[in-house]
Amino acid sequence: MEELLTQLLTEVREIKASQARTEQRLEGVEAESRATREGLARMENDMGAKVSALFDAREVQMDVNERVCSSLQRIESKLDRISLRVASHDAAIKLAK
Repeated sequence: MEELLTQLLTEVREIKASQARTEQRLEGVEAESRATREGLARMENDMGAKVSALFDAREVQMDVNERVCSSLQRIESKLDRISLRVASHDAAIKLAK
C-alpha cells in the first residue's frame, strides 16, 4: 500500500512538473504572439505612412510635369511665330535682290 502511495505521489509530482512546463511554454507563446501582433501593427502603420508619402510624391511630380508641359507649349508657340517671321524676312530679302 505504501509503495502504491509513493508511486502515485511520484506520478502527481511528474504531472505537476509537466503542467508547469506547459504553462511556461504557453506564456512564452503568448508573449511571442503579442510581440508579433505589435510588430504587425507597427509595420502596417509604417507601410501606410510610406504609401501615403509615395502618393504625395506622385501628385507633386504630376504638378511639375504639368508645368513643364505648359512651358514647352509656350516655347513651341513662340518658336512657330519666330519661324514665320524668319520665313517672311527670307522671302522679302530674296525679292530685294
